Amino acid sequence: MSDTSTNATQRYDSADTIAGVSTEDERHSIATYLGDMLALERHMRPPLDRQVNDDDTAKFTGALPIATKLRSLVDAHEAALDARLKDLGGDAAAGVKSAWSGLLGAGAAAVNGTRSTKVSKALRDDHTALALATISYTMLHTTALGLGDATTAALAKRHLDDYTPIVIEISRAIPGVVLEELRNDGENVRISAADIARENEQQSWNQAS
Repeated sequence: MSDTSTNATQRYDSADTIAGVSTEDERHSIATYLGDMLALERHMRPPLDRQVNDDDTAKFTGALPIATKLRSLVDAHEAALDARLKDLGGDAAAGVKSAWSGLLGAGAAAVNGTRSTKVSKALRDDHTALALATISYTMLHTTALGLGDATTAALAKRHLDDYTPIVIEISRAIPGVVLEELRNDGENVRISAADIARENEQQSWNQAS
């Protein structure tokens, strides 16, 4: 069995072409994906800063630990992506995409203007951002595997492994937060309905698997 990591190093150090594609082209393709991911992680940071520092977040069970953990992972991911991008000779500034701002910024703005459901909507937007991040890391992982860059493939897989459990945590936390917010807003709700909502959501996912 060949050593994938060694082969990847040889390919980047060689001036030859692989299957008609130059190693410089491969490096550029992967660097572009890395730059996109770095931009996405950076766009996720400001809303998380607001969540972690907002007193309301701490009032709801599970909300603050999720936001704090996610904020810490974003920091770690930024550093790792930036380092790998520099290794490949890429430019972090080139990965700043206005599309990320459009996808993630609108939700954050809506949350800030709606006090009574602020925490649940913040978690909802975290979930949305993580859905985008996980599928994007899957694309980066696949690209790196296909082009023989074992280092970047492993980095993308680590980041994917970091985020997928938090997607589940948010899904589990949301029903309780939504009902607490409704109760705080004067609605007559059964808090125990959160358990039913969680079970029903799990059943939906089980049917799809």
